[in-house]
Amino acid sequence: MKRFLMMLILYLSVISVLHAQSCPDSNHPHAIDLGIGVKFACCNVGASSPEQYGCHYAWGETEEKGVYDENSYPGRGDQRYKNRKYVDFGTDISGTRYDVAYVKWGLDWRMPTKEQLYMLRDRCKKEWITYKHVEGCRFIGPNGHSIFLPASGCRWYEDTNYVGYSGGYWSSTLSEQSSNGTSDAYFLFFDSGRIEMSHRDRASGSSVRPVKEQ
Repeated sequence: MKRFLMMLILYLSVISVLHAQSCPDSNHPHAIDLGIGVKFACCNVGASSPEQYGCHYAWGETEEKGVYDENSYPGRGDQRYKNRKYVDFGTDISGTRYDVAYVKWGLDWRMPTKEQLYMLRDRCKKEWITYKHVEGCRFIGPNGHSIFLPASGCRWYEDTNYVGYSGGYWSSTLSEQSSNGTSDAYFLFFDSGRIEMSHRDRASGSSVRPVKEQ
C-alpha cells in the first residue's frame, strides 16, 4: 500500500509538470490567460514549443547574430567619438519595427512592457521545475493557468551563457540606468533561487516572451 501511494504521488507530480502550460493543443504559440490582465504566449520567439529556448536578441533587433557587443549593435551612434551613444529607439518599442515579437509574429503580439513583466512576477506563483528535461520557471496565475519560461541564458560576444541556470527576458521598456554610457533596457531575470526585474545592456542577447492584450 505504501509503495502504491508513493507511485501515485510520483505519477501526479509528473502529470502536474507535464501540464505546466495551459496549451489546448500542440499548435503553438497560444495566448495563455493567467488572470493578470494580459495574455502571455506559451513559448518564446524563435521556439516552436514551450520548452525550447528560442532565439536571443539584442534589444530593438529582430534577427540573431554571431557576436553580441557594443560594436555589433546597429543602434550604435557616431563611431568617431570615444563616448559613443546608442541611437534613440524611444522609451518603449512595443508594437514598433524594433519589436521582434511584432515583426516576427504579427497580429496582436507584442514584447511585454516593464509593467506587464512586473505583473507576471508579482501576481503569479513561481516554482523552479524541470519540464521535458529543461530547467526553468513555471508561473501560475491567479486563475490556475500557467506558463513555463525555460532558463535560456543570455548572449554576450560569441558565447551563450548560463543556459539551464538562469533566464533573462526582455521588456519593451527603456531603463533609466545605463551601461557603457547609454541607457539599458528592463528585463526579467530568474534562477532557481530568485526572480527580479533588473536592467541590462541593450547590446546583449536575451529571450523574448510575447504578450497579447486582453
